[in-house]
Amino acid sequence: MWILAIIGIGVVTAVVQLAIQGFSADSAETMKVFLLHQFAVSHGIIAVGGFIMNVLYPKKTADQLGWATSPFQVKYGFAQVGLGVMGVLSIWFQGNFWVGTLVTLYIYGLSGLWTHTQEIMRKRKEDGKTDWVETSNIVLDVVYHLVLTWMSLQIPGIWALQ
Repeated sequence: MWILAIIGIGVVTAVVQLAIQGFSADSAETMKVFLLHQFAVSHGIIAVGGFIMNVLYPKKTADQLGWATSPFQVKYGFAQVGLGVMGVLSIWFQGNFWVGTLVTLYIYGLSGLWTHTQEIMRKRKEDGKTDWVETSNIVLDVVYHLVLTWMSLQIPGIWALQ
């Protein structure tokens, strides 16, 4: 699953930043760096990749998924860019802005849950089998969002009402 590689890139870049900074003993600061890299790096890569796949090469992407090409791919590609912009803006806008970034990720994640569930039901209807790749995508999506939320709860000021 390519998404694991993208998440991993965000983890690696966070570790590099922490190594350069001397690995602070402050766990909140460590969580902040890891969460920021998931926002800016991982979701930045998803944004660029999603734009390229859905806007620049919609037919090829649709064919690979076994779906019909549609103008909605362009809208989806731009939505992914919006997600990436939120992630990159998290570098400069922190605190409560990160809640907005998380909410944007939750909504994006819900679109994945919806799509993967529909694919599971469609494939089950066609051949009566469970699609474990789609099921794994749902589990990964839920676990990933729970981890991001847990990380955000470790950082003071993100969830504070002003």
